Amino acid sequence: MSQNVLIERLLKFKLSCHSAVGLIAMRVSLTAFWSNLYISGVLVMRIWSSAKHTFMIFWYPYVRMLNVILPSIVVQKKRLVVFPDVYKPLENEYACADYCRAGDRVLDLGCGSGVGAVFCAPKASELLAVDINLSAVKNTAENCRLNGLSNVTVKQSDMFSAVDGKFDLILANPPYLEAEFADNDKQFATSVRYLPMLFAQVREHLADDGRLLIQYPIWFRGLIERLGAERGLKLVEVKRMPLKSPALLLLSLLYMQFGFRSAFYLLEPVQMPETKKLAA
Repeated sequence: MSQNVLIERLLKFKLSCHSAVGLIAMRVSLTAFWSNLYISGVLVMRIWSSAKHTFMIFWYPYVRMLNVILPSIVVQKKRLVVFPDVYKPLENEYACADYCRAGDRVLDLGCGSGVGAVFCAPKASELLAVDINLSAVKNTAENCRLNGLSNVTVKQSDMFSAVDGKFDLILANPPYLEAEFADNDKQFATSVRYLPMLFAQVREHLADDGRLLIQYPIWFRGLIERLGAERGLKLVEVKRMPLKSPALLLLSLLYMQFGFRSAFYLLEPVQMPETKKLAA
């Protein structure tokens, strides 16, 4: 082998070594970059979670005080009383009645003050209103009594735990903020369990042609659609809730409840083709 050929091969070998070392260094750098990014993301999420929890520690007693000072609210000419540790309806929740058909059997899951029950009951054949919070159960019962509703049953239930049968319409108004406190029945505006438990069990209580109506911020459309699809539910409509009146907007600001851009999400069971039903 000539000296020139040997030198040429040595140079090529050296270049290939440099390339390999460079590739390894680049991979190490990328791994370190993604690792640091992940750690930073986890840190940001922990800070955000802690900030939400800290804010709600202040917010809960503040809202209880406001509910004592302002113990009722007028919604579409109906006066609803609101107990101290129950969430006040500030989002035009009454509009859920637009989705209730005459003769429907309705479940109000997490009834709160009972605004959904009060406005849907006149159309429904029967309505079951449940909440984990005993104060909310009593609050809903009182508002149904004040409005002369006799077709509403109200009882305490942790999600579907005390619910039997199937319904034509299920109303769901999940807490908007994911935060956890020791007493589940005392956190009327926060939860980490509601949405997962709702989608895990709702099909068992939904009639074949039933509807699930969820009130939630509009920017979570992708989440609602994905959770529904995983459980055989199709998102058929997303509609912004009615605009707030100036008075309701001011009251919302007082309660520090603003900026959520709430919407109604209407979901229905995905129907199986007749051939598949027969095969099953």
